[in-house]
Amino acid sequence: MVSPKDRPRLSPLGLLSLLAFAWFALPSGWKIISENAFDEFQAPLWDATSRISDLSEYWGHQSDSKRTLIRKNRDLARIRSDWELHQHSNGVWEKELAKLRELKSNLKALETQLGLDAQNRFRPVIARVCNRMLSGWWQELTLRRGASDGLKEGMGVLARQGIAGRIRTAGSKFAKVELCSNPNFRIVCHFEGDDRPVTFQGSGISAAGKPTGVVLDVPHDLEVDSDHPVYLTTSELGGTYPKGIRIGVVDSLKSSGDGLFKTGHVLLSDSLGQLEEVTVLLPLLATD
Repeated sequence: MVSPKDRPRLSPLGLLSLLAFAWFALPSGWKIISENAFDEFQAPLWDATSRISDLSEYWGHQSDSKRTLIRKNRDLARIRSDWELHQHSNGVWEKELAKLRELKSNLKALETQLGLDAQNRFRPVIARVCNRMLSGWWQELTLRRGASDGLKEGMGVLARQGIAGRIRTAGSKFAKVELCSNPNFRIVCHFEGDDRPVTFQGSGISAAGKPTGVVLDVPHDLEVDSDHPVYLTTSELGGTYPKGIRIGVVDSLKSSGDGLFKTGHVLLSDSLGQLEEVTVLLPLLATD
């Protein structure tokens, strides 16, 4: 009889290989169910960690010294004084403001006449970031809002610098955002000042640690170089974002392999990896 000591033991590498084989052998449906269940389990932990961090920051501001608060109020008073001086010393300001109001009124009347409602196609929902997964390939954030707040797969996500990404999946109390630097992220867009559609796709993180993307299907007559970069902006053709929101900067173009179009390198905002709060765009039709 073989004693327990004499029985062959599985090495850690062999055990890991066996688990990996078992995972890949599972049907896709079981993988999706397992991933969603694990995310639902982790979501309260991410939420609690994020709220503790916010509370620590709040009490940090509460502990500011009186001298710090006096300096901040003094700076605010100086800015307000400069603004009031500019407002009262320049009589053209009121005239320009009246012209702006008239233009806005005319624009509103024209939209009503044409049956357009361009400014209210989306309802913004502010969401805090509670977890980040920013490896060299996968670029993803987790939000403290989910399906219970109306968030759904495919909805656009914005940040202060422009486009941030879109909702990849939404649980009951959390949502995962696929950042625009993610290689799976792909949308129709435009060069600023040019209405011809092109394609943007994320390309992960560069060797310098910068989030990047590529622009595809660029017409041959467009010229871009490092001395004359051009902004890439969103298009209404996809229906996910309003038109004209900045994606990134194109600093170079070259001929693609087929010779019919050009491709280019897109520099994205460095703040994508440090986002603390984002705006999710809920289409009005989805919230009515």
